[in-house]
Amino acid sequence: MDAGDWIAVCSGAVAVAAAGISMRQARHASGQVAAAQEQVRVARQQLEHAEAVHREQNEPYVVVDIQPDVSGTLVIVVENIGSTIARNVRIEVDPPLESGWGEDLTEMLARAFSRTFPMLPPRRRLEFLLDEQERFQNTGLPTAYTFTVRCEGPYGPVEDMQHVVDFGTYAETLIVRSPLRRVEDKLGDIGKEIATLAALYKKSNASATGRTNEHRVQMLRAAQEQRRRGQLERSPDDHQRDEPAGNSGSDRH
Repeated sequence: MDAGDWIAVCSGAVAVAAAGISMRQARHASGQVAAAQEQVRVARQQLEHAEAVHREQNEPYVVVDIQPDVSGTLVIVVENIGSTIARNVRIEVDPPLESGWGEDLTEMLARAFSRTFPMLPPRRRLEFLLDEQERFQNTGLPTAYTFTVRCEGPYGPVEDMQHVVDFGTYAETLIVRSPLRRVEDKLGDIGKEIATLAALYKKSNASATGRTNEHRVQMLRAAQEQRRRGQLERSPDDHQRDEPAGNSGSDRH
């Protein structure tokens, strides 16, 4: 093999080595590009998640529930528990609301929940009368409703929310058996406090009350004694003036 052949062989070996190096560099660069793309994808996901959290924290959240009030009457509660104003609030009910108190209340509820509420500020609470405890006594009326809430927030339309409210569980609670029990207990506590205050007042003012009563008795006795003395001290002329006029005429005859 002459010098030309050796040169050709060496050149080929160098070209093969260079090609290998280039392939390795290309694979490394491709790996770096893939890693960079993955980092971009993860960063985009984190940004989208942060934006979603920020949006949820600054959106209204309108909830609907059915619960007994202090007297045990069932009321429908609509409340915005979010941090911003809810606008154009619309509420759909399935099945349609029906009250055991008659058609008038049923129609009123239908009108109330067919309208659009222009605005519900944060913590605004609306209550609508629904029924009483007799609803649980085999009336055939529904004890569960699905409320679908649609509204708008500072970023536009809010995702629809569904609230499945099953108030039939109240049938087994004490609120149905004694709806006025809490009111009665509260009035009983107030009565006890008033009786305690009255006893303390009477005890603290016993001596003053006794002195006042004794002073009144003394004044009455003094007045009676004064009237008695006045009657005894009257003169004979006073007695004669007190006699009838007919008696004096008969004496002259």
